[in-house]
Amino acid sequence: MREKLYGVFRELTLKDGTAVFIREVKEEDREELFRLYSCLSDESLCFRFFSRPTEYGLREFVEKAVKVDFRNSVGIVAIYGNRIVGHAEYRALSKDRAEVAFAVSDDFQDRGVGTAMLGVLAEIAEKNGIEIFEANVRSDNHRMIKLFRDSGFPVKTHVKYGTIVVEMPTALTEEVLEQFERRDKIATVNALRRFFQPKSVAVIGASRDRKKVGGKTLYNMLVYGYTGTIYPVNSKAHSVQGIKSYPSIGDIPDEIDLAVISVPAEEVIEVAEECGRKGVKALVILSAGFAEVGEEGKKRQEKLLEICRTYGMRLIGPNCMGILVTDPEIRLNATFAPKPPMEGRIGFASQSGAVGLAIMEFVNSHGLGLSYFVSLGNKADISSNDLIEYWEDDEKTDVIMLYLESFGNPRKFARLAKRVSRKKPILALASGITPAGAKAVASHTGSIISTSSFVVDSFFKQVGIIRASSLDELFGVAAFLLSQPLPGGKNVAIVTNGGGLGAITADWCEQVGLNIPELSNETQRLLKEFLPKMASVKNPVDMTAAAGGEEYEKTLKVVAEDGSIDSIIAIFAQAVSTEEANTVKNAILNATKFANSLGKPVIMIYAGTDTEGSFISDEGFSVPVFVYPNLAAKVLGKTADYALWRLKPKESIPSFEVDRDRAAAIIADSLDREWMRADKAFELLKCYGMSVPEYAFFTLSELYNDKFVLEKVQKLGKVAVKAVSEKIVHKTDLGAVKTNLEGEEAVEFAKNMVERLSQFDVEGVMFQKMAEGVEMYIGMSEDRTFGPIITCGAGGIFVEIFSDVSARVTPITRSEAVEMVKSLRSYSLLTGYRGRKPVNVDAFVDAILRINLLVEDFSEIVEIDCNPVVVNEKAAEVVDVRIRLRDTTAGRKR
Repeated sequence: MREKLYGVFRELTLKDGTAVFIREVKEEDREELFRLYSCLSDESLCFRFFSRPTEYGLREFVEKAVKVDFRNSVGIVAIYGNRIVGHAEYRALSKDRAEVAFAVSDDFQDRGVGTAMLGVLAEIAEKNGIEIFEANVRSDNHRMIKLFRDSGFPVKTHVKYGTIVVEMPTALTEEVLEQFERRDKIATVNALRRFFQPKSVAVIGASRDRKKVGGKTLYNMLVYGYTGTIYPVNSKAHSVQGIKSYPSIGDIPDEIDLAVISVPAEEVIEVAEECGRKGVKALVILSAGFAEVGEEGKKRQEKLLEICRTYGMRLIGPNCMGILVTDPEIRLNATFAPKPPMEGRIGFASQSGAVGLAIMEFVNSHGLGLSYFVSLGNKADISSNDLIEYWEDDEKTDVIMLYLESFGNPRKFARLAKRVSRKKPILALASGITPAGAKAVASHTGSIISTSSFVVDSFFKQVGIIRASSLDELFGVAAFLLSQPLPGGKNVAIVTNGGGLGAITADWCEQVGLNIPELSNETQRLLKEFLPKMASVKNPVDMTAAAGGEEYEKTLKVVAEDGSIDSIIAIFAQAVSTEEANTVKNAILNATKFANSLGKPVIMIYAGTDTEGSFISDEGFSVPVFVYPNLAAKVLGKTADYALWRLKPKESIPSFEVDRDRAAAIIADSLDREWMRADKAFELLKCYGMSVPEYAFFTLSELYNDKFVLEKVQKLGKVAVKAVSEKIVHKTDLGAVKTNLEGEEAVEFAKNMVERLSQFDVEGVMFQKMAEGVEMYIGMSEDRTFGPIITCGAGGIFVEIFSDVSARVTPITRSEAVEMVKSLRSYSLLTGYRGRKPVNVDAFVDAILRINLLVEDFSEIVEIDCNPVVVNEKAAEVVDVRIRLRDTTAGRKR
């Protein structure tokens, strides 16, 4: 997750889809940087330097430009192919202010290079303590003034000696990030159009043998009816599968939009180079033998990426199954799958070829369809982030479906998912996100969040992604979303012709967090008017086995009008003829149309049949059908959770008045050790407004100054006495803490404890005023995939025993912190369990948010364990804390 600021690397897609990358300037860039500046037009040079410099002056400038310390002076370059096409730098003017300047090659101006470099520089500057950028701009340099104004940063300008001085903060706020990501989206969509709307495709490695990947892929394109022009490339044949073939892509006389490559891995590099020289901008590489096979393959993949960057090409794969577009105007099946999926409204991306094949089979057997299929393979370039952005506004895609095995930049993924999930549902089947048995860490927090599935679940819930645990569940949710409105809440009515099935379904609904409320008196009265006397009309509604189509339609319509109901499960256990069963299905369809008009979804459980995940349909109107109550309940539960997530208002990350300068000094003084000393850790928390019980800390040399120590301890009253040592994690286990001591007794215990624990290198003793209340905990640990994870739960010695934990990926909003607390089983202890007085839950939520802010501000912090946090009527007081540091100049990926 950490990214060295003196090892900057950003891939950038320009507005027109061209790929460039940004990295730090190096001394060996002298000649190429000089070439950039010497080739600028007179106007661009004058805008940059206010007059045209001499060659000597330019050489002198370049020499200075390549010698930077990446703190007070920072330089970055934008590279296209082997060319430097942009240069940006800042130089500190004071502790918190720096001057920034840019130059972009004339042929790359107005394409987003300067704006991207400004964002990268601002991120570095913020980490280095630079709060304000200023730039001196000629009054006629309208392009540069526009760059600053359109960047997303709040800009101020004033005139000084005839020059416009532009000032802007370096903080990458949510608003600024959103502005950058809007620009990124335009570029991403333009780049992906070359894959999804190509007018010409070259199949390199095309074969007459359909058993070979190149042969099957070409055959699929022909049979599926691609509407563009296909150019087979085969060095040994004049025609392949009845189409004229070319020895190399360079021999094709026409422009090629997309190249699909299926040649041996050792030939891919040369072929990619030929594609670059030809001017191809999109590659799909089916060939295996890259990063998935070891070090040699990894190097080959790096070389492939280097070639793609050199020629501005985008890449899907390598080691993938290909891509498929079902749009009748495109009809592109550039895969070697045995059978294409039906046309539909699902955009699906998979990291696994095998899962991709299974998905295609499921799509067809369940009556669903795809708008796009993309096999990502090794994700060397194009990732699920890019596809989500493309599908966000794609008119042919209503549901986005992902199979994920890894994340590239989870922070960007989180922001993207939060935005897109408010428009279109994102379904994910995720596995293997982190290796089993991830690195164990010493504190409570680390051991609690080491289970990857727990972290992934928390992350997906946080960003609005619906996570499925199986293919059946994945397609069950998809079937629901494609046919039904989202439920308005979690109250479910169950209508059945079999009491036992109704009861089982009710049990499953409650297990997944749905409610089965009793129907209103008016609804029950209406049902009694036409149902048999032996029918149950409360909820579940058991119409009895004699119920036919008329009873189903009337009952469902009456229940749909009950104001307390958000969704309906119609259960049909077939005990009648096929003809009567069809009547019941039609009745359910008719009633569903009525319920849907009220904004209420209906799903059907068709017991005793083999129709799991399919539909009953009529004239384009469908109801999803399930065989088993557990799957139906899970699907409805997940969609209800998603619907409620969408109703949440957008929030900003909370901020507080804090003393960052003092906090930075405390951290800097502690970087010579892994774990911060306890007294320093408490000081750090206080800088961020955390409540800490009054305490006195004494080093071992101070501890034996009896009068001095006793005087301070007596002022505290009853205290907890704690040994302070890097080597002690669980104090209770070692007798390194004792509570409710006073005065001399406390001091005497401290001395004896130090002697008893001498093998643990005790550094000192803390005497802390006793705090009364509910013991909770707050923690942070760094996940290798998602970065910092904030956790909270029941505290004290029970934190690991009960595993009562909630987690979120930073940064978190106030409502997310509230959700974390309310989801705990121990929440009732905070609200007044069994007649106890309720405590200050808001203070506990505030403490979580302050830890979140501290973690966001200082990437040196890699682990925090506040346990216990004693919550009472007045405050949430951190009684014990461990903070682990790492000396780094890194910043978290934005």
